[in-house]
Amino acid sequence: MTKQQFIPEVEEDLNREHKVTLTEGQMSTILYILEGYINPSDDYAYDPEFREDVDNIFIELEGVVDRFYSRPNLGEDTTEYQP
Repeated sequence: MTKQQFIPEVEEDLNREHKVTLTEGQMSTILYILEGYINPSDDYAYDPEFREDVDNIFIELEGVVDRFYSRPNLGEDTTEYQP
Protein backbone atom coordinates (compact mmCIF):
# COMPACT_ATOMS: atom_id res chain seq x y z
CA MET A 1 0.00 0.00 0.00
CA THR A 2 1.47 3.35 -0.98
CA LYS A 3 0.60 6.67 0.55
CA GLN A 4 -1.29 9.11 -1.60
CA GLN A 5 -0.55 12.80 -1.45
CA PHE A 6 -3.36 14.82 0.14
CA ILE A 7 -4.52 17.60 -2.14
CA PRO A 8 -6.98 19.91 -0.37
CA GLU A 9 -10.06 21.12 -2.20
CA VAL A 10 -10.51 24.14 0.08
CA GLU A 11 -8.07 27.02 0.22
CA GLU A 12 -6.20 27.25 3.53
CA ASP A 13 -7.46 30.03 5.78
CA LEU A 14 -6.07 30.09 9.31
CA ASN A 15 -8.59 32.80 10.24
CA ARG A 16 -11.65 30.72 9.30
CA GLU A 17 -13.95 30.44 12.32
CA HIS A 18 -15.25 27.10 13.57
CA LYS A 19 -17.89 26.32 16.16
CA VAL A 20 -16.75 23.75 18.73
CA THR A 21 -18.15 22.36 21.95
CA LEU A 22 -15.74 22.26 24.89
CA THR A 23 -16.35 21.66 28.55
CA GLU A 24 -15.37 24.33 31.05
CA GLY A 25 -12.59 21.99 32.21
CA GLN A 26 -11.24 21.63 28.67
CA MET A 27 -11.21 25.41 28.21
CA SER A 28 -9.42 25.77 31.53
CA THR A 29 -6.77 23.26 30.43
CA ILE A 30 -6.20 25.08 27.14
CA LEU A 31 -5.81 28.42 28.91
CA TYR A 32 -3.47 26.90 31.51
CA ILE A 33 -1.21 25.44 28.80
CA LEU A 34 -1.22 28.71 26.85
CA GLU A 35 -0.22 30.62 29.98
CA GLY A 36 2.88 28.44 30.12
CA TYR A 37 3.75 29.32 26.54
CA ILE A 38 3.63 33.06 27.17
CA ASN A 39 5.89 32.80 30.20
CA PRO A 40 8.71 35.36 29.81
CA SER A 41 11.30 32.57 29.97
CA ASP A 42 9.82 30.94 26.87
CA ASP A 43 10.96 31.73 23.32
CA TYR A 44 7.35 32.20 22.17
CA ALA A 45 6.84 35.06 24.65
CA TYR A 46 8.76 37.41 22.37
CA ASP A 47 6.90 36.54 19.17
CA PRO A 48 4.31 39.34 18.82
CA GLU A 49 2.07 37.37 16.43
CA PHE A 50 2.00 34.36 18.73
CA ARG A 51 1.31 36.57 21.72
CA GLU A 52 -1.57 38.25 19.88
CA ASP A 53 -3.04 34.86 18.93
CA VAL A 54 -2.84 33.69 22.55
CA ASP A 55 -4.40 36.93 23.83
CA ASN A 56 -7.29 36.52 21.37
CA ILE A 57 -7.86 32.91 22.48
CA PHE A 58 -7.97 34.08 26.11
CA ILE A 59 -10.50 36.77 25.25
CA GLU A 60 -12.71 34.30 23.40
CA LEU A 61 -12.62 31.45 25.91
CA GLU A 62 -12.85 33.60 29.02
CA GLY A 63 -15.69 35.53 27.40
CA VAL A 64 -17.69 32.35 26.87
CA VAL A 65 -17.37 31.40 30.54
CA ASP A 66 -18.09 34.96 31.72
CA ARG A 67 -21.27 35.11 29.60
CA PHE A 68 -22.40 31.76 30.98
CA TYR A 69 -22.04 32.85 34.59
CA SER A 70 -23.61 36.26 34.01
CA ARG A 71 -26.93 34.73 32.90
CA PRO A 72 -29.91 35.71 35.06
CA ASN A 73 -31.37 32.99 37.29
CA LEU A 74 -28.28 30.81 36.97
CA GLY A 75 -28.48 28.04 39.52
CA GLU A 76 -32.08 28.72 40.45
CA ASP A 77 -34.56 25.88 40.17
CA THR A 78 -37.16 27.21 37.72
CA THR A 79 -38.96 23.88 37.38
CA GLU A 80 -42.74 24.24 37.59
CA TYR A 81 -44.13 21.42 39.69
CA GLN A 82 -47.69 20.11 39.35
CA PRO A 83 -49.71 20.22 42.64
